[in-house]
Amino acid sequence: MGKSTSVAVIDDDEDFRQLYKLWLPEEYEVIEAGDGRTGLQQIDGSIDAVLLDRQMPELSGETVAERLRQRSVTPAVVMISSVKPDVDILDIPVDSYLRKPADRDTLLSVLSTVRARCEYETQRRELLGLADRRATVADAVRATALAESDAYQRAVERLEQHDVSLADTVSEP
Repeated sequence: MGKSTSVAVIDDDEDFRQLYKLWLPEEYEVIEAGDGRTGLQQIDGSIDAVLLDRQMPELSGETVAERLRQRSVTPAVVMISSVKPDVDILDIPVDSYLRKPADRDTLLSVLSTVRARCEYETQRRELLGLADRRATVADAVRATALAESDAYQRAVERLEQHDVSLADTVSEP
């Protein structure tokens, strides 16, 4: 039998922490934290993935994600938030963004996808994460607002420059 997957569940809402823990198959090893500072302290090289709330005490999920990306070994990060996605998520260094309440199948599918992306070189992984977040924004924000957003246009241009499409986020790996 292979190595179990270690997942850090960082959310200030204990009900969500317990729900995600319940949803994860038993081969997942789960650690929990009720705030960003504690969660960041618990994440080391043994953690494969992080389920991260966006709004928390101590350190926000955005700050936790930024600090994780500065490390030499970074786990896959799925931000799960009740905050409606907007173009600002394009600048958050996460592999995927889900809106609460996410369902079990979606959570497990996204977790599997972003875990597999960790095998790619850093730039490819970052581009796939950006494509993923861009798709989330495109589904949540009015087309006129997207057309007026410099951040969205920069994301589109960067993805086109590197020939990364929305299909890549589905077909890879």
